[in-house]
Amino acid sequence: MALFTGTYADAKIDGKGRATLPPKFRGELPPENNREIYIYPSPTQGYLEASDREFIEQLRDSEPQNPYTDEDDEDSDTAWVLAEALNVTIDTAGRIVIPPDLAEEAGIDGRVVFVGRGFRFLIMSDAAHDAYKNRRRERRQNRKKSKSERP
Repeated sequence: MALFTGTYADAKIDGKGRATLPPKFRGELPPENNREIYIYPSPTQGYLEASDREFIEQLRDSEPQNPYTDEDDEDSDTAWVLAEALNVTIDTAGRIVIPPDLAEEAGIDGRVVFVGRGFRFLIMSDAAHDAYKNRRRERRQNRKKSKSERP
């Protein structure tokens, strides 16, 4: 399975809606399917997420096999990702087309930031990335504060 790490904040989106996937991310994709990724809206945040086929297959395999399960299962994050994920091909120049409806939903226009998160990576606007960094910084500070207050 791929290991996506690092933050790449200098990607521009061209007039055709294409952005160059960071070379380190492309290098993590397995040879048998290194020309495709799956992009989907985050089930909990206002940005996009992406992963390789193996990650999507693991999500599929984690879902109940009975198609007539409780409708609450339809609202799970896994069901959301499987329903919303779009297969995107990486061209020979290493570019992906961010589907226009997904780009609009995530507020992506002109520039994009790629953030590695292990088995998946995030695709976000500059503004969403700033908010993301601030949330992470606040959570870290709150954890440090709560640890220091323990007896």
